[in-house]
Amino acid sequence: MPSLNTANTYYVAEAYNVKQYNAGVVRNDNERIFEEEGFTALRFRYTKAGSLPVKLSRLISIIQLAFSIKKNSLVVFHFPLLANAYKWLLQMLRLRGVNTVALIIDIDGLRDKDDMLLKTEIKLLKQFTCIICHNTAMKNKLLEYLPAAKISTIQLFDYPAATPPIPRQLSNSISFAGNLNKAKFACNLQQLKGLQFNVYGLGYDARLHSKEGSTYKGVVAPDLLPAVLEGSFGLVWDGDSIETCDDYLRYNTPHKLSLYVVAGLPVIVWKDSAAAHLVGENNIGFTVSSLTEIREKINSLTAAEYETMRTQVVTIGKQIGNGYFLRKIMDEIKAL
Repeated sequence: MPSLNTANTYYVAEAYNVKQYNAGVVRNDNERIFEEEGFTALRFRYTKAGSLPVKLSRLISIIQLAFSIKKNSLVVFHFPLLANAYKWLLQMLRLRGVNTVALIIDIDGLRDKDDMLLKTEIKLLKQFTCIICHNTAMKNKLLEYLPAAKISTIQLFDYPAATPPIPRQLSNSISFAGNLNKAKFACNLQQLKGLQFNVYGLGYDARLHSKEGSTYKGVVAPDLLPAVLEGSFGLVWDGDSIETCDDYLRYNTPHKLSLYVVAGLPVIVWKDSAAAHLVGENNIGFTVSSLTEIREKINSLTAAEYETMRTQVVTIGKQIGNGYFLRKIMDEIKAL
């Protein structure tokens, strides 16, 4: 790619106007960092299906945007693309020779174990000049389908937060935050004796309510959540079972990992997850094969060992809170 500066770097703005509690949080945070870095937002009014006049207005808007961008520019899209209008813009930019970047939030085909959807996503990813994915495991998986692709890894999503982390001490108290409609295992946390779980998120189930060993804490806005998470650890787990974890975590680095770290919480992750290497390498928590192992792992830790983990977490949390990882990867992309 030619040398770039902020005068010819852009991002496709999705402009959420309501509070987001799931994947939209990452997109909003990234857009804030792009703005701070001097990227120009690309916006057009109509992205959804509509009447013929709406469709014509949308097409005109896309054409105007595409031809307003110089060939040596760079345009960042979040992936998956949430509207067909973004796909049309991508195709026009590609035809004009503009560099495009897919910043992957999720690969739905992998997450949903839907091979047809995955093929569609791979076909779309092939149109980008380069791809930013979560980690090495996801990169290697994508290279199976796109061996010639230029793929970089972000390692961790940023979580801009001004609130300093709460001081933590070693205990058996653990936070879990997430979409509880997907994390059905949370209804069975009370089976894990000797542990106290604090559960946050959408998708309340009566089975979560104030049982011994597990307390539902409700829904908290993402910008406030780091300051209210209770406990000594943050749990990264998904699926229906406390014994086995959802396979998507082999490739996905969840945003909740960044939430826990910016909140000053050492993390507990599945030993076969993509995040396990990062956690071990940076000493910011520990891994388990099953949630039934957590109690023994916590009991084996000394206060000094926990404090070392917590110190490491706070150091990386400052980077996450300042947008370090997205800024770093975009500098690398622009330098290619």
